[in-house]
Amino acid sequence: MAKIATKTFKVPSEVTSYFNGKASTPAFSWLDVWAEEHAYKFTVAKTLELDVLNSFRSTISQAITEGKGFESWKPLIEKELVKQGWWGPRLVEDPTGLQPARMVNFSSDRRLKTIFWSNMNSARSAGQWERAQRSKRALPYALYLRTTSGDPRPEHLAWVGTILPIDHPFWKTHWPPNGWLCKCQVRMISAREANTLIGTKRVVGKNPDGTDIEVWYTDQLPELGPDITHRNRRTGEITTVPPGIDPGWHTNPGQARASTLIQNLETKLQVAAPEDANRVLKELWQDPYLKIAPRLAEKVWLPAAHSAPLAAELGAISPVVSITSEAIAERLVKHKLSVDDFALLPQILSEGAVFADPRGNASVRAVLLKLGKAWWRSFVTVSGNGYLRATSLHQIREVQAKAIREGKK
Repeated sequence: MAKIATKTFKVPSEVTSYFNGKASTPAFSWLDVWAEEHAYKFTVAKTLELDVLNSFRSTISQAITEGKGFESWKPLIEKELVKQGWWGPRLVEDPTGLQPARMVNFSSDRRLKTIFWSNMNSARSAGQWERAQRSKRALPYALYLRTTSGDPRPEHLAWVGTILPIDHPFWKTHWPPNGWLCKCQVRMISAREANTLIGTKRVVGKNPDGTDIEVWYTDQLPELGPDITHRNRRTGEITTVPPGIDPGWHTNPGQARASTLIQNLETKLQVAAPEDANRVLKELWQDPYLKIAPRLAEKVWLPAAHSAPLAAELGAISPVVSITSEAIAERLVKHKLSVDDFALLPQILSEGAVFADPRGNASVRAVLLKLGKAWWRSFVTVSGNGYLRATSLHQIREVQAKAIREGKK
């Protein structure tokens, strides 16, 4: 019998890296890991044992990587949970004592589908947002598309046809999915297509009763109404959520990943051993979600290095050196550097030789390091509140490096 060829689809690396970049975080309730935290924490409600949580994580990661659907993933997680005695009803105690013990049944299709859907779709959403950031020069607009659900939410239908720039604040909260099992989508479009669509009405399909589905395309914000105040009953945190969005789904997964990737990192680096800090920083700069930081509309501080010698030279209160996304973006354009070049900063600033500023600024130091045949130079200054800031990165000629080493201007 002839072997039937099957077509496989390559899963975008942005999707897999988003999911695999999360840290496993056991939790009793889905409210224990909230909103933006899902961008860098992986959790499954009622899963307090790390081995069980990691079984979910590894099998979902495999499903994402291999493009598997729910029916293909279910046997994988069933095998793991059976081995660990977690296939079937189990009583789980709340370690905080806030709630009584609850029964959980991970053999329930409904529960498994919710777990699979939420993780799969948030990863796809984050991957799409990252690709949108990379391509926004050619495709600067996002178009909100009609859901494929047979029972669409009226609030979500009101957003269909909205065309706004990718960096518009609307997408911080309304980038799909916008609730549990939401099937809404967005599509990136060119300025030319946006101009063609805006102000027109078009038929995009048929309703179950045979009538036309019409979409009005507009660049005006839809009438959103006042935000709704939500109190997290587990943490007490008060959050304002736009109407029509389920609490907890009011963040953009990709944007949250990029902006929270370095959350609390500077504090941890301050007390880390230099070799540990530099290893962590090198790994951090390989994360694709850090690489898109220079493309973000808002200013972001990024950790660049850990250097006790620079801190001592400039009297800084911390050995952590940071650089702004604006400084990186400027050099990507002006000096034709790549984001991968900035991944060298941890090594340059931690291993390079420190010299006085050739321009005579006492609060600035030049750092030189030769990597292969190329000399790299970065300037580091100390801020008014005592923190080290890298302000530049350049590849320079041998004669320039020699002048700095010899103290010549």
